[in-house]
Amino acid sequence: MFRNVFMRGVSAGVVSIAFPTLQAKAQESLPAIEIGAQQSASPTGPTDGPIPANFLPGGPNDPAAYSKPDTTTATKTDTPIMQTPFSVQIVPQQVLQDQQVVVLDQALQNVSAVTPVTNGLLQNGYNIRGFTTYEYYLDGVRVNTFYTPPSREMADIQQVEVLKGPASILYGRLEPGGLVNLVPKQPMSEPHAELQQQIGSYGFYRTTLDMTGPVTTDRSLLYRFDMAYENADSFRDMDHSYRIFVAPRLRWAPTQDTQVNLYAEFFNGRDPVDLGIPTVGNYLAPVPISRSFGAPDSALNTNSDLRVGYNWSHNFNKDWKITQRFDANYRDVPSMAVVPLGADPTNCTLWSCPVPRIINANPDVRIQNYFASADVTGRFETLGLSHELLAGADYYSNHSIVSNLLNFSTVPGTDLFSPVYTPNLRYLLATPDTATSGVTDQSWYGLYVQDQLTLPYDFHMLAGFRYDNATAGNYSLATIPAPPSESSSFQHETALKPRFGLLWQPIPQLSFYGDYVENFGLSNPQNPLQSVLPPTSARQWEAGVKTDLLDGRFMTTVAWFDIVKNNVATPSPDPTLAAQGIQVATGAVRNTGVEMDFKGQVTPELKVIGSYAMINSAIIADNGGNVGNRLFGVPRKSGSLWAVYEPQAHALKGLAFGAGLYGQTNVEIDNANSFTLPGYITVNMMGRYKLVVAGRDVTFQLNVNNMLNKGYYLASGSSVGIFPGAPRSFLGSLKVEF
Repeated sequence: MFRNVFMRGVSAGVVSIAFPTLQAKAQESLPAIEIGAQQSASPTGPTDGPIPANFLPGGPNDPAAYSKPDTTTATKTDTPIMQTPFSVQIVPQQVLQDQQVVVLDQALQNVSAVTPVTNGLLQNGYNIRGFTTYEYYLDGVRVNTFYTPPSREMADIQQVEVLKGPASILYGRLEPGGLVNLVPKQPMSEPHAELQQQIGSYGFYRTTLDMTGPVTTDRSLLYRFDMAYENADSFRDMDHSYRIFVAPRLRWAPTQDTQVNLYAEFFNGRDPVDLGIPTVGNYLAPVPISRSFGAPDSALNTNSDLRVGYNWSHNFNKDWKITQRFDANYRDVPSMAVVPLGADPTNCTLWSCPVPRIINANPDVRIQNYFASADVTGRFETLGLSHELLAGADYYSNHSIVSNLLNFSTVPGTDLFSPVYTPNLRYLLATPDTATSGVTDQSWYGLYVQDQLTLPYDFHMLAGFRYDNATAGNYSLATIPAPPSESSSFQHETALKPRFGLLWQPIPQLSFYGDYVENFGLSNPQNPLQSVLPPTSARQWEAGVKTDLLDGRFMTTVAWFDIVKNNVATPSPDPTLAAQGIQVATGAVRNTGVEMDFKGQVTPELKVIGSYAMINSAIIADNGGNVGNRLFGVPRKSGSLWAVYEPQAHALKGLAFGAGLYGQTNVEIDNANSFTLPGYITVNMMGRYKLVVAGRDVTFQLNVNNMLNKGYYLASGSSVGIFPGAPRSFLGSLKVEF
């Protein structure tokens, strides 16, 4: 008889002295053209010159080390957060350094109402305000995450910004919970370089290089070069990964009013395809979290990814500006996975429990993504009211070719308690049961207008709308069994969605705001008979309060939200059609909640960042019997706290100590609420020492994640497999700055 046994993590691997992710002591980077921290447009402007040592990022006198006052993610204009009628949160560079953030998942734990989920195959995702998304944006450009590495490399990222609530008005089709935007590091006019070596538990080895400075003597041409190499094992058996990442950038400013940015990214690596621990009926198998049920060298995703692009801007005068950008992404991702399925408890004994397996293979996957946008912003006055106008257009195209998708249903199984690891299992198989090839295309163009008005009595109003014209289609060819069969589908949708916000700032330190936003969502899955469902849509009501205290060093946001997502795919009400997999777009879900974020420098010695969220999640319309259930992976309560103490006594200069925790309550494994995964709290620690050796800054750092070795699991939306979280691990770092 099996019970739901939640195993604690296996003991940590060998600890190596390692050397942490640290940030250049140089000044803040120049601005991203469309998205990112507000900065000078000129490479020789006032924010780009040498910065006194006592104002270096992260220093005791830097009020923005943990609390950034500006972002353009929410509005695409230079609007202070205190005057933005939406909730937008920033995880700045200093936090990424202090926590040694290597992948995106770690950074997002600092933001309220953002919790991790996974599909176990090729992606790690997250719930934002209770809605699951696997997408993110890079400097305002949509990144298609289909067949991408499980989590994004962070070597070239300056900060992470999260806009809460529907964001399709400015960014196109999205889930309604919010948008994650990664702001890359930009070239700087002062020469600077840093080399960092990290070593950690489970064979983790990572080297990064960051270089920036002028190319020409007049500093009109600047460069930045970021590189990372990583090789790592895992606490999971047979999981091994390696990654190579290179990201060069050039910035040319021929005049004070014109700026051109060129960039490229290249990624090559291999990541394991891990389906976690099988279930036994509606119970978690009582096995160690290290145990894998795949096969050696038969569960991998090889990724080759190239991104190139440019953006430029020109200031016509002090009020009017034009920005244009183009981005192209090419990806080649062959993959192979031995997939364990849930075990049948009626076939299990105390000594044996058969685990069936299948193989899913994509020998050739090629993906092309293109993005282009143009924005005009300007300030003017009418009838005594100040306006900041944004008018823009964008275009996005995704073209994916999956050749010879193979599915084997007669793969030799293994045993839950005594798994057999057959090398090269994929080469020992007979003819696959099915082999299909398919082409998927989706594209859209959008036109948007936004006006921000400064009203009397310290009121600020934002009003805007977007028109979307979107198409999606696919073509597939099934070659096994014979005769070949063809299928295709096509969808064309248009939408006009509004966005409205109102903010009152009676004093500079306090703002009250409210907003109403509608969202144009993603396409629903295709029916087996090729009938096309309408895309999802959503609306949000939100109200909140923001504070900016301690002379701008400490910011808080408290928000209430109510989001309803409509046109969710649900089984047909006709049982005969439902049995054939036919769906209709009549489902709906609703998430309401309260969230709080706070961060900043409380004293010259103490910096903190923290969050808390409480979400009521419910499926309110569904033909599959799930009405009243919670959405999978959405905890009722979640929160985080991180603090760093840097003593200012002369004898202790250079030392820093950090500690924090992340926690969440129970979550459902799937929308059917088959069973519940327990809540958990993890505790993290950090120690750092910085000194000067031969005129160069040298920093040693050690981070301990999940210090109490708490066992926990991530939801995936399916009860087939359960994904254990990482046990206690150590990560050390040595960084030298030149």
